[in-house]
Amino acid sequence: MQRSGDPRLLSALLSHRVLVLSNTLALAASRYYPKRFGVRLAEWRVIDALHAGRAISANQISQWLLTDKAWVSRSVDRLIEAGYVRRSPDPDHGRRMLLSLTAKGERAYASIAVAARQRHRNLLNALPVTQRELLDEVLGRLQARADELLAAPHYGFEALPSQPASTLRRGQRSR
Repeated sequence: MQRSGDPRLLSALLSHRVLVLSNTLALAASRYYPKRFGVRLAEWRVIDALHAGRAISANQISQWLLTDKAWVSRSVDRLIEAGYVRRSPDPDHGRRMLLSLTAKGERAYASIAVAARQRHRNLLNALPVTQRELLDEVLGRLQARADELLAAPHYGFEALPSQPASTLRRGQRSR
């Protein structure tokens, strides 16, 4: 379904709608986290990855977040400077550095996680429980399909043999 009065094809595409929702949530977080916790949204994402992975490399964080290594590196540098993260040599790999949270980083994780979970609940409260469960299932299926399309020769931009071409055209509303 397109946003009211928006004639653009993009406004009807799932990828665009998910992006707009993500950007809206990220904008709120990027305003809240620095004021409340003293870390940027990008830094929170790195803190969360480090909490989950313990001693891991910046490359692993980049892979988990599907983001640019330079972006992760800048965030890590700021977090090290602020005392949230430490860097140490990987004993199994001569050139790789491992990252881990300091005690200050673990405290920041605990505080921000509470806020992130509360906002998550506040957002999902727009849906009844059965729709939340369905949303979780649908997102899982869509992610699996997106992974398949990423691996396809034309990344899903051409009709696949088992799928008919989409009938959604510019200006047409989806239901």
